[in-house]
Amino acid sequence: MKQQVALALSMAAVLAAAGCDFQMGNWSQARYERTITTQRPLAAGSTLDVETSSGSITIGGDDVTDCDIVATVTAQAPTEEEAQELAEQVTIEAESIGRTLKVRADKPRTGNNRSISVSYRIVVPRQTSIECVSSYGNLELTDIEGTISGRTSSGSVSAENIRGSADLSSSYGSVTCVRFSDGDLILKTSSGKIAIADATFGRCDAVTSYGPVTGQSLRGETIQLHSSSGSIELADAEAGVIDLTTSYGRVDARQITVSDLRASSSSGSLEITCEEDCPSDLTANVKSSYGSVTFTAPPAFAGRVRMATDYGSVHTDRPITVSGEIGKKKIEGTISEGEGNLHLETSSGSVTLR
Repeated sequence: MKQQVALALSMAAVLAAAGCDFQMGNWSQARYERTITTQRPLAAGSTLDVETSSGSITIGGDDVTDCDIVATVTAQAPTEEEAQELAEQVTIEAESIGRTLKVRADKPRTGNNRSISVSYRIVVPRQTSIECVSSYGNLELTDIEGTISGRTSSGSVSAENIRGSADLSSSYGSVTCVRFSDGDLILKTSSGKIAIADATFGRCDAVTSYGPVTGQSLRGETIQLHSSSGSIELADAEAGVIDLTTSYGRVDARQITVSDLRASSSSGSLEITCEEDCPSDLTANVKSSYGSVTFTAPPAFAGRVRMATDYGSVHTDRPITVSGEIGKKKIEGTISEGEGNLHLETSSGSVTLR
């Protein structure tokens, strides 16, 4: 019960900081909704800058030469007449400053038991860069060719069919990116899941404090997936450097092609499977503090191997020329002659090389 009260109070604080007039326990307010439409010319290669303190933002690219804006204004007040009066005082300002179109809502002040939210549904030319911010609401971006930046304090963020660079973040909500290409991909949430699929990039950084991270069909120079508390799952990925870390959770990476691999968990098992076309001089450092480590090396791997556990046993299906003593908890040696380096270690659990 104490945890529920604390959660309710913290959410109320978030909403208050976001500028929302939120009254706990008041469900009898009247509600009035109004739609405002406007259009502005927007040349390809321009930037759209849109912000709302409370409400969702949906932006889609299309074969158009204008920016079509549909704003949904929702007002709440003790009476329907007052809610309507508040909604009708809202205006949408769309101002061109150089090559940037800035969209904002001009709203009246609201007091206790009264609130106004403004949600946007916008269509722009495909070749448009996007800057969008919501203090309390979801963000959805589709079919854009340009640099996109999206941030919400409370809500989910999704991007689909993006060509450019992306920096997307949420304080409380999931972040999803599907069919992305060309630029760097930066995804972050303080509390929520991160999911990436069908993406080609220079650099991919995905970080969540509380939640899992999943990646499917990823290609790039570097892939960094991190969770402070959640699992890491990666399948069908290719990069020069792959870095997978979690403080509390397992790491499962399959069908990966990489030259430099780093994977770790403070509390969880790790299972890594390399593709056959991984380079023979692969460097991999895979470590768990509490959990098993299973690593499937590429058939052509050649180089040094170190496997160790403090509480558990080590196993290998690959022929290793051992240097020093052979023990149940540690193996050091080489596979063929080469420049590769495998370091597989756990403090508590088994270690297996396949």
